[in-house]
Amino acid sequence: MNEYNRLNLQEIQRSLRKVQRNFESINEKLDVRRDPLEDIIIENMLLGYTYIDRLLGKNINLFHRKNLHHILELNHIVLCGTSPKVRKEFHLHVKATTDRFYTQKDCNIGEVVSCYKKWNNKSAWKKAAAVYIYLLSQPQLFFEGNHRTGALIMSYILAGAGKPPFVLSVDNAEAYFNPSTLAKLTRKSMVTKMWKLPKIQKKFAKFLKKQAMQKFLLPPKQANQPG
Repeated sequence: MNEYNRLNLQEIQRSLRKVQRNFESINEKLDVRRDPLEDIIIENMLLGYTYIDRLLGKNINLFHRKNLHHILELNHIVLCGTSPKVRKEFHLHVKATTDRFYTQKDCNIGEVVSCYKKWNNKSAWKKAAAVYIYLLSQPQLFFEGNHRTGALIMSYILAGAGKPPFVLSVDNAEAYFNPSTLAKLTRKSMVTKMWKLPKIQKKFAKFLKKQAMQKFLLPPKQANQPG
């Protein structure tokens, strides 16, 4: 059996709640102001981190073609939680998101997997940054929730490599949101893929490594066989 690093969900919750309490002052420093962090956003993000922890525990390769539905599920979780009732209420959105996920031109899950594989031999920081910036730039992978889903995907990549997951904090919020906004406002094209997006990505990888906090990761635990 392989070992995997468990996420420290209590510390993750503390950090997210602290950001929520201080979000007004954080928002004032951002290049583009963001909507308030409501309780439901925090709660769904915690459900997302729990889901990531479960995937790591089962030793599931998130980017294997048989497991890509887990990435789609992460987006459903950050937007709708896990309640069957809520999922039913937003079934049209869920269906549209699913169609976009698999078939959208220029940024479907196949393109994201190709990006992941391209950086597979690089550091976890570079790989996480590459995938995040790619799915966040235009056109985005999902209709909504790309920042949050992207943060969870980065956390899976990082924790899977024994690095701390990415968790929003009071200290890293400004350095996270500003380049994320820049990526979001950048459209994928031959030109931007050659210089602008790689430049954002390179800086973001350095940011990920610099802000990493070991407290968000618990000691290794025995993992189940691959699923």
